[in-house]
Order: sequence, then C-alpha cells, then structure tokens
Amino acid sequence: MIVVKIAGGLGNQMFEYASAWALSKRLQQPLVLFVNEKEKDRPFRLKQLKLSVKSILRPEQMSFALKVLINKQVKSLFKRLHKSNYRFEDWLYFRQLNDKFQEDFFTVDAPNIFLDGYFQCESYFRDCRTELVEQFKPSYEIEPVCKQVLEQIKSCNSVAVHVRRGDFQQSSHRFHYLLTGDYYRRAIAYMKERLEDPQFFWFSEDFDWIQENFGNKKEFHFVKTKTANADIDDIMLMKNCRHIITANSSFSWWGAWLNEYDDAIRIVPDKEFMPEGSIPETWVKLPV
Repeated sequence: MIVVKIAGGLGNQMFEYASAWALSKRLQQPLVLFVNEKEKDRPFRLKQLKLSVKSILRPEQMSFALKVLINKQVKSLFKRLHKSNYRFEDWLYFRQLNDKFQEDFFTVDAPNIFLDGYFQCESYFRDCRTELVEQFKPSYEIEPVCKQVLEQIKSCNSVAVHVRRGDFQQSSHRFHYLLTGDYYRRAIAYMKERLEDPQFFWFSEDFDWIQENFGNKKEFHFVKTKTANADIDDIMLMKNCRHIITANSSFSWWGAWLNEYDDAIRIVPDKEFMPEGSIPETWVKLPV
C-alpha cells in the first residue's frame, strides 16, 4: 500500500497525487490519500476531480506504526540527519528533503510506503501523462458562466495569461517572487510575433494590477468566473486555451502541462520557481 499526504493548495495537491499515482503504478500497489482536515490550511480539492483513487485515510484510522512514522519529533530528528526515508515495522516513510529533484524516488520500494512532500517535478510522473490528463478533469457539471467562457476560448486563437500576486507579496520563499510587467510584455510580444490574432485571457486575483499595467485592449479578456469551484474551473479554462503564459506558480504550471494542443506555446519565467526537472524542454523560458 502507498499512502500519500495531501497538503497545500490545488496545484500542490495535484503534484502529490500525480507522483504517488506513478509510484503506485510502478510498484503495482494500491494508493490511499491521507487527509487531515485539522492540519490543512487549504481544503481538500482533489475530491472534485475524476480521480481513479477514492480511498481516503483519516488520522483516527491510522495504525500505531504510521502514527510513529509521522510523529513530529521523529520527523524532526530524521530531517536534521538529512535522511529522505526511514522504517518502522512494515512501513517506510519517504519524504521530500528540499526543493530539489530526488533520484531515490525511482528506487524506493517497500510493502507499505508513506509519502510526505509536494514532489513538484514532472520527471516523477511524466510516463503517466495520458492517465493523469483524464483524471484531472472536473467530476462535476461546470456552471453556465464557465461554459460561456470555455466556448469563447475554443472559438479563437486563445492565450491564457496567469498573474499571481496576492499571497506572494507576504512570502519570503525564494520561489515566490513577484513577476514584473516586463515579463508579461515580453511574453505577449512573443505570442503576437508567432500567432495570428491572438486573444489573451487573463486569470488572476489582482485584476487592478493588470489593468493598471496593461489597460483594457480589445484582445484582452478578464476571466472573473467566481464559481463554486473557481480554482479547478480556472485550471480547466487555462488548459483549454491554445497557448499559455504562466506565472511562477504550480497552479498555472498545471494549466500548461494539461494543455492537449500539439502546437501549444507554453511560456514560463526563466528564473527558478520549481525544483530542477519541473519544466519540460519544449517550454519557452523568458527573462523576468
């Protein structure tokens, strides 16, 4: 059995699931999602997707061995020893050591494994792309306002543009830097040089900043759906655009990765914002 801890926002939860799914497929072991609502700073969003895995483990259902493995003092000890894994009884605890790619992810093997970390690297699950694209689709009927935007997106040479600022303004993490207007101007110019009549669909929580820096133009469309599942709907709408300009965010990374157009142009910042190996070679990196 493989148990993966689900934590963070939607983008992180998708990375956790994708990596665990790929590992469970390699080892041919069942996958279970560990969800602790008491500790979660953000809600469990994966339940709104067409996941093939429905099994959920709650804290009160954990065995004694598992409780020992995820004990804060035990985890702290092995973190200081810089160990990515340790065992207790018939369980192996495997954790993300830092923000870098871990080669030992591909050799981990045990009858029972507990995964703890964001595992933000395409290399962990690249071979499972076809299955994951299907599983990461909404399991619910999208709302009329969303359908209307989707029809508009599919009817033109659409380019998704993601701007993330809100929570990054208070963050000290090295990946959470604020992108300047220059990055987006370069990206828009890049698209205009290569595409016929591109239409730009903006996704953000800070439209005031966008309009202050870019104004209103006939080719600009501001997506403000505010639906019950706005986060999932936004990723779904982004992935359906023919091309995409991402922010330094795992959220729009998924919008780019799930895009199914063969000729899609995917633009990302050239400054590091995810672990090594996260950005496919075919994606375009532009200066920030």
